[in-house]
Amino acid sequence: MTAKRWFVMLGCIVIPIVAFIAALNMIVDPFSVFGDRLYSWHSYGMTWNPKTAKFDYVNNRVGEFDAFIIGPSGASSISPAVLEEYTGLRWYNMFNYGADMEYTKRLAEHIIKTHRPQQILLCLPVISADAYDRIITDITYYQPLKMFWRSPFLFADSWYASRKIDLYPTLSYFQQPFDTFNSETGEYNKSRRDAESISNTSDYLIAYPEFVDPWFAQVTLQYIDECASALAEIVALCERSGIQLTIITSPILADNARVYDARQAQVFYERIAEISEFWDFSLSSVSHDPRYFYDVTHFRNSVGDMMLARMYGDNSGYIPEDFGILVTRENAAEAAALFARIDELRAPEPRYTAQIPILRYQHISDEAGNSMTITPSLFEDHIRMLHETGYTAVSLTDLRDYVEKGFDLPERPVVITFDYGYLSVFTEAFPVLRQYGCNASVFVTGALFGNDSDFDGSGLFPPHFGTAEATEMRRSGLISIQSQSYGMNRAGRSDQALRDNALQAEGESEEEYILAFRNDFALMADLIRASTGEELFAFAYPNGLIDRNSATLLREEGVHVTFSTEAGINTLIKGLPQSLYELKRYDVTDMMTGSDVLRIIEVIQ
Repeated sequence: MTAKRWFVMLGCIVIPIVAFIAALNMIVDPFSVFGDRLYSWHSYGMTWNPKTAKFDYVNNRVGEFDAFIIGPSGASSISPAVLEEYTGLRWYNMFNYGADMEYTKRLAEHIIKTHRPQQILLCLPVISADAYDRIITDITYYQPLKMFWRSPFLFADSWYASRKIDLYPTLSYFQQPFDTFNSETGEYNKSRRDAESISNTSDYLIAYPEFVDPWFAQVTLQYIDECASALAEIVALCERSGIQLTIITSPILADNARVYDARQAQVFYERIAEISEFWDFSLSSVSHDPRYFYDVTHFRNSVGDMMLARMYGDNSGYIPEDFGILVTRENAAEAAALFARIDELRAPEPRYTAQIPILRYQHISDEAGNSMTITPSLFEDHIRMLHETGYTAVSLTDLRDYVEKGFDLPERPVVITFDYGYLSVFTEAFPVLRQYGCNASVFVTGALFGNDSDFDGSGLFPPHFGTAEATEMRRSGLISIQSQSYGMNRAGRSDQALRDNALQAEGESEEEYILAFRNDFALMADLIRASTGEELFAFAYPNGLIDRNSATLLREEGVHVTFSTEAGINTLIKGLPQSLYELKRYDVTDMMTGSDVLRIIEVIQ
């Protein structure tokens, strides 16, 4: 065989293969760079390469966005929705993996030229000066600003396209590992992580061991001059275009900050401040608590919200006193000095956390029932002893105000709750609570509200209070009526498919479950509003059964406080709404005296 013939045969084999790969990548478009027309699954492309996928997404929507967030993943928890509340503009978060200031400068130039925004928020973390104009070899980080240079995506490994085809049928309403972005806003999709429960540090470190003795490469800020030069060009371009530019640094975990050279950090701060003032959030008391971080390099969305509140002078929510400073030429050296005294920023936990014991009651009666039925005299003994030993029964609003607004709690707080909404709460418990001025919360089942029987109509269960009783208790200012679902604890789609909790039932599709959950929630919200004038903001999981999907749906519905039936310690953390989720409660049984209840609480505190 001649060489010429051999090459012809090789070409006949290779060219169709290459053409097939190119056609597959063009049609399936796993990086969302060719219009993503087949599946319109932009978040998948953003997962693999947010630079290019976001670039195309906003370029196909010129005129829809008034303002942009740019920078590396340190900007990932800056919320476009919160910025819209403060500015009245529609924002898009263009953060991406591994951005350096050379790329950020080019992106800013393109955004200004193409979209003519009114504002730009630039995230400029100190680590930006550690690299500049990197050579990109990984297709996940590759970003051409012109279509002509997109050939790498045509000939990318066919695994990306085949993986997209395989995963598409498994798409869910709920966030999946391969679906990590909200394409409409450019943010990470943290709907699952933001619905998780957070309590004490030890449990958090068990759940996320990466925070235990983490290792970080030494940071050398060798590109300060290049970084400053790129920033100067962005500032000048914004000034010429009449664009308001805001610059921020992002929070750094204390263990991470220790690998920075404090002298280099000072040079960075002074050089940047010569060009423009900027908001610095690098180091504060927040840096010392890993619960404020998703991982060792990314802070939580709630921390991003605190950053924006500080910048826009919004004092309605909790912000640590040392969190955020506007850096100018005059105070740049002082701000950078924090890198040399990181440990001084550690705040004692009692300043921003609280240990909360929660008691769970059900029925109060002299008639024998299950172990959760206690006598009126025993209940009075519990409340009297709590009162005499200096405990204050706080409301769910008090808990929210502590976490969300930073308000103080009394020295010895306790929370009293009742499940099911039995009539005995009104006839037996309420007079005692009113006598001692104790707050309490009752989680009612809407379908049984005011009924004398249970779902099966057997009459074997105690009667439940209704609107008249709920209204009177609510008017006292002591009792909050909240939800244990309308009927998800025993309601079903049919007689053959009974549901015994708020989770997805066997054989029920995801769409059916979400619809059922939201309908149930709406019924319960209407009932509470009509009978008490109160909004539904707290939820006790029926039978204590919880999963991330139900938790995600509750968060979307605006529920701020949720309760489990698990016994244990609750640690509330200022600025972390997740510390109000899945609160543990101690069951109070007919065997417990007032002294027994006190012993439970004292173990916690």
